[in-house]
Amino acid sequence: MDNETEKRRIVLQIVYIFIFAAAAMGDMPAFTMGIARMMKGISLLIVVIGATMLFVSGDLRRVRTGANFVFVYAFILVGIIVWSIFLWIINLETVDFIIRGATKFMYQFMVLMIIFAGTYIFGERAIYTTFYGLALANTIMLVMNVGIYGPVESFNSILAMFQGTDAQTGFSRAMEIHDITFTYGFFIIYFLFFAQHTKERVFDIIVSVFYFILGWKRIALAALPVTIFFALVMGRMQTKTRVRLMHFLAWVLVAAAFTYVVITRVGLFEALTQRYDIDTMGRNEVYRYIEKYYRISLGFLGYGFEYTTVILQRISAANPEAHIGVLALHNDILTIYIELGFVGFWAWMLYTWIFQLRWMLNHWGEKVAMLFFFCELYVFITYMTDNTLYYFYTSLVLRLMPMAYAFHETTEQDIRLWPWVRAQKGFKTG
Repeated sequence: MDNETEKRRIVLQIVYIFIFAAAAMGDMPAFTMGIARMMKGISLLIVVIGATMLFVSGDLRRVRTGANFVFVYAFILVGIIVWSIFLWIINLETVDFIIRGATKFMYQFMVLMIIFAGTYIFGERAIYTTFYGLALANTIMLVMNVGIYGPVESFNSILAMFQGTDAQTGFSRAMEIHDITFTYGFFIIYFLFFAQHTKERVFDIIVSVFYFILGWKRIALAALPVTIFFALVMGRMQTKTRVRLMHFLAWVLVAAAFTYVVITRVGLFEALTQRYDIDTMGRNEVYRYIEKYYRISLGFLGYGFEYTTVILQRISAANPEAHIGVLALHNDILTIYIELGFVGFWAWMLYTWIFQLRWMLNHWGEKVAMLFFFCELYVFITYMTDNTLYYFYTSLVLRLMPMAYAFHETTEQDIRLWPWVRAQKGFKTG
């Protein structure tokens, strides 16, 4: 690579980082949801840059790699849209509700365009540029909030949060950037187990851990150690054993998700949380209000995408005393079941865990499949108590990870933690 080409590459990375940071700034709690959505549109400039480079360079190899992933990711989204349209029609839903659901899905297709453009421009390096963009936005928010609350008050707010002596208030509350905070879990997994051994990697781990903890999302703080545990255990297995375990755990998680829906519906979840004095922050009350809207039955068709929001709105309107703080279920597993129904729920689960894992293994090799598996495991745990499934940046980084890693080129700086994990393509599972 000559000096001129290297300079252009660096300039492009800087531009990408600032575009992404500008878009991510919309997630500051001070902004309304409408402003946050509009600012996400800034990230489409990355698509424009990618399209320009495609027109100039025309690298079809990168296009094929990216297009394969985009097709697999988009297939399930299209399936959900088609099934939802069918349910909207038979349930005679209003146009306003349909438009709202379609608008939310538009952002998921924006995600696919952005990661396609990012990986086309940078390959695996798109992981780093995305990380730096989000970290830059988080740093700007940090500086602004320290200026608002003052250094001493900011420190005391964080200390109170860590000690559990008070709810998140003041500075710590302002730094609870929901969507962006969840993405650092993916980056920590990548930097620990898949990134190359460089000083940059050490810096990236420190930054990602700092902002991950500062964001203080309790379910993420629980999900990441579980994922790291499995990563460490599986890293010491033989290849066949590791692949079999991934397949086995995938089926276990599919079954566990359905079991979770069942125990929530029959009230066992509430009984367990009460017995062990677990603060569900009002979730048990919400689950009681919505239980009449679904049943555990093969004949339960669901209501279509975004309908849980409608259910909660109707409950709030009919019962002003209902303990519903926000109009979101904060349980993506249950949300999927209510919106897609029995068959739709199983189709989503099997496609996500069984088909995609096997596709990654067969087409892109064991390392790509492992990165996919660990990222999915981490975010899947967060689905139990949060609505991270359609978060813009969370879903973007989740899909970016294996897609960008498919462009990985082996060098002497490759990670040594798992030297026995082969990176060749075309790995066959059996």
